[in-house]
Amino acid sequence: MIFNSLEFGIFFLLTTLVFYFLPARLRWIWLLLAGIVFYSWSNVTYILVPAFIILVTYFGGLKIEKAASEKKVRFYFLLCIGANIGILVFFKYTNFFTSTAVDFLNFCSQNIFHSTTVFHNSLLITLLAPLGISYITFQAIGYLVEIKRGNHSAEKHLGHFSTYLLFFPKIIAGPVERAHHFLPQLKTSKAFDYNNLSGGIKLVIWGLFKKLVIADRISIYTNVVFNNFEHHSGITLTVTAILYVFQMYADFSGYTDMALGIARILGFDLAPNFNRPLLAKSVTEFWRKWHISLSSWFTDYFYNPIVIEKRDWGKWAVIVAFFVTFITLGFWHGASWTFIIFGLLQAVILSIEFFTRKTRKELRKKIPPQLNNLLGTGFTFGFFAFATIFFRAESIGDSFAIIKKILSFKGPIFLDTPSMIIFIAAGVFYLAAHDIKKEYFNNLFTFSGNKNWLIRNGYYCMLIIIILLSGVFDGGQFIYFQF
Repeated sequence: MIFNSLEFGIFFLLTTLVFYFLPARLRWIWLLLAGIVFYSWSNVTYILVPAFIILVTYFGGLKIEKAASEKKVRFYFLLCIGANIGILVFFKYTNFFTSTAVDFLNFCSQNIFHSTTVFHNSLLITLLAPLGISYITFQAIGYLVEIKRGNHSAEKHLGHFSTYLLFFPKIIAGPVERAHHFLPQLKTSKAFDYNNLSGGIKLVIWGLFKKLVIADRISIYTNVVFNNFEHHSGITLTVTAILYVFQMYADFSGYTDMALGIARILGFDLAPNFNRPLLAKSVTEFWRKWHISLSSWFTDYFYNPIVIEKRDWGKWAVIVAFFVTFITLGFWHGASWTFIIFGLLQAVILSIEFFTRKTRKELRKKIPPQLNNLLGTGFTFGFFAFATIFFRAESIGDSFAIIKKILSFKGPIFLDTPSMIIFIAAGVFYLAAHDIKKEYFNNLFTFSGNKNWLIRNGYYCMLIIIILLSGVFDGGQFIYFQF
């Protein structure tokens, strides 16, 4: 069940109506049931995986909090963390690790021992990873770490804790919500609030616009080109790589807007996930603005502990932390070497920015601010577009083949149909103009936040009309659902 489907619209409408008619003390039960139905919609057995994670994490949290000695705390903590990581690795990475091992054995057999023996992977699993398993696991791990650190108490109410991990707006693709932010909201009475309803609906409309009108329209073009890159020119692949960045941004931020809007209608405030990242003036700034909840999670539980643990290494502690954090972050996106290279590229450029920060600061003083912003944003966007070639390609070989063609920068550009190009260009232009206006000219005239009721609501009515007239309603699921 995806947000841009009719079945979800019906599901959410019924969920919301019943939620506000129920007594406040029973609403968490309804939300939990809604989460279970939402998660197990395509396959009822999928719910067994989050159920296992919930039970292990809930009882583990209680044990960690009540443990009488540091040794017992460590034992329960490692046991629960191991169980959570184990279930994630089993579903998401078993095939990658076993296939890599078999490929290595075959390489050694043929190139070192000159054997004709061919090893086959008999450990491949055909089970599909339950949707959102990474997000559920990360929230569970963060919860356990914070209890171990003594930053907050273990949740005593199993129902409330289950609702936290199975809250349906965020269950599939985030945000990676922290327990200390969500659980207190669950314990407070949620009276119907018109402002929450209005603000939530507007976020959902804006998210649908970005998904259906911009992202899914671009995906028609990018899929045709990337899936047949051998037949397209370097110029076409360059344009496609740029468009894919806008597609990813519109798709994922559109999902986040919808998730935040749906939660707000129900009276919940979820963590923000995007802050106009395509206008970042450095890669360092980009990762503070892109997928914020996940980036901050990795910062708190990977980057900072490594820097603190290896502080005697000086600046090199930061570099090690960059590489460990972003290679892991890349691998989180998918069980493929292409994602590892994607993460590795981030670590390399962040390390370069770290070592050159003083030099760049001095250079910025000699360059007009507008030019400095333009150069910084242009480089950051270009680098991310380059890195996402590995993110999108099916294999490392395909990635380098695409890059080789791009470097040649030859051949005609693939234009598809005139209407397709016009729709894509209009969507990209509007998304870019919207973010530029919010970033640099936020105090100027606005439609979405205009004080005039007619202008403000007329704007959203216009978005709905555009969605109905030019939205792609068979574009499929959100990109980040696969992670």
